[in-house]
Amino acid sequence: MSKAFSIPQRQSAIGILLIFTSTLYKFVRGFWAALAYFVFKRPDGEALLYISLGVFVLFILIAIYSYVDYRKFLFHIDYEAEEFILKKGVFNSDFVSIPFDKIQQVNFKRGILQRIAGVYSLVIDTAGSKQKEVEIKAVNTEEANQLADILNRLKDGKLTDAETSEGVIDPELTTESAPEEKWTYRLSLATLIKTGLSSNFFRGFGLIFVFISTIFNELNQFFKEETSQWESQFTESVGGIATSSIFLISTFVILLLVLSIFITTAEVFIKYFNLKLTQTKSSLDLQMGLRTNTRVSLKPIRVQILKIITNPIQRRLNLYKAGLWVASSEESNNKNVIQVPGLEKETVQHIKSFLYQSAETESGTTFKPHWVELSRRLIIGAIPVVITAVLQYFTHFIEFGWWVLVTSIYVLLYAIFQFRIYNSMYLRIGEVFITKSYAGWDETIEIVEIYKLQGITVKQPLWYKSRNLVHIVFHNAAGDITFRAVDKAILEKINYCLYSIERTNKAWM
Repeated sequence: MSKAFSIPQRQSAIGILLIFTSTLYKFVRGFWAALAYFVFKRPDGEALLYISLGVFVLFILIAIYSYVDYRKFLFHIDYEAEEFILKKGVFNSDFVSIPFDKIQQVNFKRGILQRIAGVYSLVIDTAGSKQKEVEIKAVNTEEANQLADILNRLKDGKLTDAETSEGVIDPELTTESAPEEKWTYRLSLATLIKTGLSSNFFRGFGLIFVFISTIFNELNQFFKEETSQWESQFTESVGGIATSSIFLISTFVILLLVLSIFITTAEVFIKYFNLKLTQTKSSLDLQMGLRTNTRVSLKPIRVQILKIITNPIQRRLNLYKAGLWVASSEESNNKNVIQVPGLEKETVQHIKSFLYQSAETESGTTFKPHWVELSRRLIIGAIPVVITAVLQYFTHFIEFGWWVLVTSIYVLLYAIFQFRIYNSMYLRIGEVFITKSYAGWDETIEIVEIYKLQGITVKQPLWYKSRNLVHIVFHNAAGDITFRAVDKAILEKINYCLYSIERTNKAWM
């Protein structure tokens, strides 16, 4: 009797539709400026006929591509070689082989179309691999649960030959008894909205700026004459407003900030809607998302770095965000970062207790950066001032009074921000943990277990030697933790960390 998933098989037939919509979306996103051009120009007659015919042919070609892609997408489990095998590709055939011990996580995702169709997207993350995560876009609920269960237990070496036989693939045999829930945290709608309103809305402001700039640049390729005339009129209008009414400019900036807050809140709402965090005996199970629903199961051994983040507003509201960093390749350090916002302080303590068997902060030796680090940050911040001063001197690109005002505000805010970071920054090295803390707007604490470090780099630039300072980099499978301009006395603790790494027999992932 053959074992479960040992024979190459395809995803559900609904995968054809998912591939079609995904490919069509990529075309629309890539040629949206051309579509906008046709909408504004409104072609008619023979031109409209050719355009309609071209769109029809494009739909047919995408449909054919989707079907061929579906037929060539095959996956199975090679039990003898201890690998998960995936074959795919339309024009070029790709053969992906993932050893069981390289599988980091097996997660579930569901977009809107997948929910309607009743299928899951199964995502297999690999540790230390340069390749991207493997995704099977359309697997029915039963097969998704079975495949995830088998892969998770194979990578942990907890699956017997009898359990992998197709004849005993019943969930009662392939999965352990229902795990007991020790505690569950649900993110309420009110807390979700508060989290969005108190998040970093400056990111939303940046998104608006990038969006407006992208639209202008794209449309400029199609409306060169019209854009040139419109741009001159717009510049004259803005110039008139700037010189005649500071009130209108202030109102415009306030409106942009309000819009950025709205965008940030909407982004948080969509991404973390209906968030549910559950601790069982062996894992943290997370489910969240409105547009794309995600299910993740984490074990303590997989978490390499824990980051606890808040800001002055969120701290008053008793809101914290936990960042769980698991192993990833150097080229995709952000691929395996799981953010869990809107947590109460008590829930954060529960997470720490589960991951580290203790919620208490470990004592140890605390190190602060030398003032050289503050000087470095201030010098870096002064570079834009010098550049704009040179441009102002030679080109007079802005009125001198406006330049002085903008530069003064920038220097004041940047200096306050950097002084806050410098005063709050510290590194604590204990017997078990390394803890780094710093605060700009966000207040962040990074915690890593010493035995999970993969190496430590000590650097000493020329300007550090006379002051007996060093630059420390702690290397971890999820990324690096750096600490600059620290006293050379830290080397004694570094030697202890290296000794702890060498003597331990614990598995780090």
